[in-house]
Amino acid sequence: MELGREFDDGALDWDAAFEALVAPLRPPRYRRVARAAGQLALAVALLAVSTWMLISMVAEPLGHLGRPWR
Repeated sequence: MELGREFDDGALDWDAAFEALVAPLRPPRYRRVARAAGQLALAVALLAVSTWMLISMVAEPLGHLGRPWR
């Protein structure tokens, strides 16, 4: 064995083998980003609707507390 060279014992690089098998199965980066943006937009819309419903159910009746004739 010469100095400066690594000894190859024939072991496989399992991480590289796994990445070589799994990488083609992953969707492209633009599709992953688009999916994340869509999920974020849906979450914001759901939060906005639920906040609006909560405010309409709680804050609106509070305005009629002192004036039942309205």
